[in-house]
Amino acid sequence: SARLGHAPAADRRPRRAAGVQRLKPAVDEKGRTAVIPLPGAERLPASVGYRGETFVRKSELHATLVGSRGGYDGAALSAAALGLDFNVRPSGIYRLARFGDERSLIELARIDGQEEYYERLEAALGRRVPRVPAHVTLFTEPGGRGIGLYTADQLEACSFPADLALEESPWRLDGNGAILAP
Repeated sequence: SARLGHAPAADRRPRRAAGVQRLKPAVDEKGRTAVIPLPGAERLPASVGYRGETFVRKSELHATLVGSRGGYDGAALSAAALGLDFNVRPSGIYRLARFGDERSLIELARIDGQEEYYERLEAALGRRVPRVPAHVTLFTEPGGRGIGLYTADQLEACSFPADLALEESPWRLDGNGAILAP
C-alpha cells in the first residue's frame, strides 16, 4: 500500500479555527452545478507515484452534489441548498478512476445533508435526480481536472480499489461540520 504524507508545515496555508466556517454548497447557476468546497488541498503532497504513474494534487477539493450533465435549473439548485449544512466525512477508502486517457485518485465519502438536498431538488423539479456517488478527487494526471463520476454505475465501471493510505484526510471537520485548525 502506498502511504502518503502531508506537505511540510511551512507549505501549509493557515486554516480557520473550529466553529468558524461551516460547509455550504457553491452553486454555479449558469454552469448548473452544485459542489461543496473543502479545505485542505495544500495538505496533500504536490505529486504522488502510484502503480508507475504520476498523479498531481488538485488545486482545490470539493464534493459534487450535482454535475453539469443534469441540465438542472440553476435557481432550483440554489433553493434546494437554502438552510442546509453539509458535513463531508472521509471514508479512508480510495479508488483509481480511469476514463480514456484521464485518471484520478479519489476518496469515497459520506455527505450528511446530501439526501435532503436531493429530495428538495426533486420536489422543486418534479422529477428524479440521480445521486452522485459521494467522493472527493484528490489527485489527477498532470494537467487533469478529474473524471466526472455522476452515477453509481459510472463509479463502478470507471474506478477500481486503490491501496492508498493518507496520514489523515486533508479536510478535517468536527462533528458539527466546522473546519478544525491543524
